[in-house]
Amino acid sequence: MPEKVIGIYGESNSGKTILVEKIIKYFSKERLNVASIKISDKKIEIDKFGKDTYKHAKAGADLVVFSTSSETDYLVKRHEDIRKIISTLNKIDNYNLIIIEGANDDFTPKIRIGNIKKRKNTIFTYKENFNELITVITDKILENKNE
Repeated sequence: MPEKVIGIYGESNSGKTILVEKIIKYFSKERLNVASIKISDKKIEIDKFGKDTYKHAKAGADLVVFSTSSETDYLVKRHEDIRKIISTLNKIDNYNLIIIEGANDDFTPKIRIGNIKKRKNTIFTYKENFNELITVITDKILENKNE
């Protein structure tokens, strides 16, 4: 996959979100355009019963866009494969780095937090060694250096 994508995984409450926030802050300060994806194994919907966007989807819209003066939200009313999500992100903008919290596919290079069972394509285990992690992301993902 040519995109600059890195996955983060670990047990629930292991610090994944805090680490993703730190990575986003670091690379954003370096003026990189960063996108994030949150994968959950829970069946959660962010759209709420009774709202106009909910009514649009119930009427049959496959995509509902909610736009305000402060943000634009795209609600795709079906599950999408991670490759499709990344492809869509790349059509929205040119991202230097895409971070997937909860990555569990076979092809994304991944950072493991804690002692959870190692997933396929894990390239680093994070143990509060943030500077080393940034070096790994820079070398192996952003600059595509082979091991």
